Amino acid sequence: MNGSRWPDLADDRAVLLRALSVYACGMGDAPMVCKWGTLAEPAAVRQAHHERETPHHERETPHGEREAAHQGRMAARPEPVEGQARHRQADGETLTFVASTGAVDRHGDTVAPEGWRLDAYRENPVVLWAHDYRRPAIGRAQSVWRDGGALLARLEFADTEFAREVEGLYRRGYQQGVSVGFRPLRFEERRDARTGAFLGIRFLEQELLEISAVPVPANRGALLAHRGGVAAEVVGLLRGLRS
Repeated sequence: MNGSRWPDLADDRAVLLRALSVYACGMGDAPMVCKWGTLAEPAAVRQAHHERETPHHERETPHGEREAAHQGRMAARPEPVEGQARHRQADGETLTFVASTGAVDRHGDTVAPEGWRLDAYRENPVVLWAHDYRRPAIGRAQSVWRDGGALLARLEFADTEFAREVEGLYRRGYQQGVSVGFRPLRFEERRDARTGAFLGIRFLEQELLEISAVPVPANRGALLAHRGGVAAEVVGLLRGLRS
């Protein structure tokens, strides 16, 4: 990867690309990459974004009133419509996810399935909400493994109110996606073979840091694999696409 001027991109994406360029030149540490609305900004920028996105009235509302309002919203939520019934998961059934694949994602990047380094993550297998490193973990990975063209994980959610709420979204079919946060070790540019236009980043080797529950992942295939048999079927399809 060279230090050339990057194309005009959204702020957070531009920050990531600059950070990767500096890292490739040996002038900085590897940035953290999150494959869901790429997060590579300094902590102060993320904090400012969080405060900007939080409604003013919510920031000033006492905790007890916020909790009561939250409980009211939860009680008023309707059951899933008929078309969502097939996504329901039985309570206690293990949730297995395709955490990442080698497909081109919504950022134009690819993450090599064979490049995952998992040892450190297995020592601290945290599951976060939306790559928020300021909040406690909402779960852990019981196991994580490479299989064909995919990285798979079996996730267990913590016994806290928010974690149970997130788990319920998956079990009732309201949410399907997950996202990986990682430290890039080797990478290169993806460019159009004919025009040379910049397409994205090809991550060749990367250290897994965390897996996050997210509403919309960057990788279209990073979804709940429903049941063990379906998970095996998904991996089989990925192998077929890769061969």
